[in-house]
Amino acid sequence: MSNTFLYDSLPYLVLVLAVGVPAWLRHRERLSAWVMHQVEREGTGSAAVSLVVGATIMLLWHAACFLLPQPVQLFIRSPMRLFLLEVVGLIGGMMLAWGLVASIIRRLSSRDPGARAWLPFHVLLLAEVLNGLVIAVAYRWASAWYVTVVVPYLRSLVTLQPDATLIAQLPLTVRLHLFGALALLLAWPLTRWLASESPAPGLVSAREETAG
Repeated sequence: MSNTFLYDSLPYLVLVLAVGVPAWLRHRERLSAWVMHQVEREGTGSAAVSLVVGATIMLLWHAACFLLPQPVQLFIRSPMRLFLLEVVGLIGGMMLAWGLVASIIRRLSSRDPGARAWLPFHVLLLAEVLNGLVIAVAYRWASAWYVTVVVPYLRSLVTLQPDATLIAQLPLTVRLHLFGALALLLAWPLTRWLASESPAPGLVSAREETAG
C-alpha cells in the first residue's frame, strides 16, 4: 500500500464513510420513500427508474468533483479508476437522457397543466445532458480536466472572486454546457412557480364541461 494512498486518500475516504454511512442509515427510509415518490410522479416503468437513477448519478458525480476536488484528483490518478469514473458518468448521462425523452413524450400528451409547465425545463435539461454526452465522447478524460479547469472556476464564483482565464480557452461545446447549467438554475424556480400556479386537472375538466 503506497504512502500516497495512506496519507493523501485514506483520510478523505474515512471522513466520507464516517459521515455518509450514519447519515444513510438514519435517513434510508426517507430516502427510499423520496426515490419511490419521484418514480411514481414520472410514471411507472423502466424509463422513470432510469430518469431518477441517472439524475442521481449525475448529481453525485458533479457534487463530488465540486466539493471534493482533491480526493477526486487523487482517485483518477490511476488510468483504470479514471476510465471507471468516465464509464459511470457516461452510463448515468445516457440513463438520464432516456428517462427525459420518455418524460417529455408523456408530458406532451398530458392534460395536466402542471405537468405541461415542466415541459420546457425538461427539454432544456435534455439538451444539457446531450451536450454533456457529446463532451464525454468527443473530449477524452473529461473528468480529469473538469476537476482541474471547470471546478476551480465554479469555486471562484462561490468565493466572489471569479476567474475565467482557463474557461475562456475551453472549446465552445464545453462553454455552452456551462451556460446551459446557468439557464437551468434560472429556469428551475420560474418553472416551479408556473407549475404551482397551474389549475388542477379536475378544475380544468370542470371548466371545459361548463364551457361546452
